[in-house]
Amino acid sequence: MRPTLTLIFMVAMLYGCGPIRQLQKVRSQVPMLGSIGQPQSSLFNKEFQKIGEPHFANPISVSLESLPLSGKTKARYENYRERIGMEPLSSIMDSTQLTGLKYYQIKINDAVRLVEALNDEQNTNLKTYLKEDMDLVMLSEVSLVADAELSKKLDIAEKLYLTTNQSAALTLKINDAKNGHAIQLSYMDIFDYRTASFCWNKDKRGNLQIAQILLKGGACPGDTEANPEKLNNIPDYLKL
Repeated sequence: MRPTLTLIFMVAMLYGCGPIRQLQKVRSQVPMLGSIGQPQSSLFNKEFQKIGEPHFANPISVSLESLPLSGKTKARYENYRERIGMEPLSSIMDSTQLTGLKYYQIKINDAVRLVEALNDEQNTNLKTYLKEDMDLVMLSEVSLVADAELSKKLDIAEKLYLTTNQSAALTLKINDAKNGHAIQLSYMDIFDYRTASFCWNKDKRGNLQIAQILLKGGACPGDTEANPEKLNNIPDYLKL
């Protein structure tokens, strides 16, 4: 991170808001699918420091899968509960209930629509920070445990959309992107996640733009670069 940006982030964190939050009008510091930030992982903890979030003029369809909460995933959830001061599952459930536990995995799969959205004029300020700080990534997949009421809605959901609500905050909506049931963050425990990084190129006018989003990891392909500054070091006539 550049020295100037480092200072901005330090001051912003001190006062409880990131610079992108100010520019993008983020209403909550709780990470949501699509949030922009920095992973903060250790051997036992996996956290995500949310810095800001994009604006989606058009909703993005995301995938939803229900899976058994067992093995390593259950251990990760138990660790999450301990970290935030919740009781162990064994203290509040019997063996039958523990066996039937499940969690939900929600992923962004439409990389093309996502690239279009991030290059939209409404996300100009966000792109500026992404260009300046290569440590920033997008929360592209979340694993969560929902309460009983939300679980019922998710189990019968035919579609799920990621969109920006009237308060300029990211939200998930069930079945209908405009009038569907909005999922409240307070009803779910996001205990695990995956992130996506960005690849850059230049448009026909020579302006930097996001060319691809690496939802499954790997290196930037072709003439795209993870570090946009590298594109400025190559004369345009050498790319023709």
